[in-house]
Amino acid sequence: MNTFVDALLSEKPGRIPEEYDWFKKLIGDWDCDYYDELDGKKRHVKGEWIFRRVLEGIGIQDIFIFPSRETRDNNPQPDGEYGTSLRIFNKNDDCYDVVYTCEGIMKRLTFRKEDDRLVGKVLDEESTYWIFSDITDTGFHWEYVMIDKDGTRNLVCEIFGKK
Repeated sequence: MNTFVDALLSEKPGRIPEEYDWFKKLIGDWDCDYYDELDGKKRHVKGEWIFRRVLEGIGIQDIFIFPSRETRDNNPQPDGEYGTSLRIFNKNDDCYDVVYTCEGIMKRLTFRKEDDRLVGKVLDEESTYWIFSDITDTGFHWEYVMIDKDGTRNLVCEIFGKK
């Protein structure tokens, strides 16, 4: 490996207190199915989501690839993303500070645990949430949700990951 990769990747758990190591089951390589509606038509896109510990174990970073590298030539998407998130545990607030970026987009979030779900509030958007649920060793569910002022829950898109 080169020095950048060596310095970035880390096998060290333990820098995040065990009770707050909420994302550890996501570490690994996931095949994903993405669902939404584009131009009024239901859409399914195959993707990849790769999670690793980074920065001597203080964070977890991912690479978000939709459509997947295997399918992108045969199934290009006008709004496809190749991005990354960095999650750093914030011991002062018992949450994760997160930034997601891809071409033309940068979002900041704060993730907290609510029951068995990891709920990320998009900070600069009034009622937008990214939610991980049903996290097991072999699968997870992710949702991009917007909540209207009247409490109506609108699912923008969802992803099902499997190993």
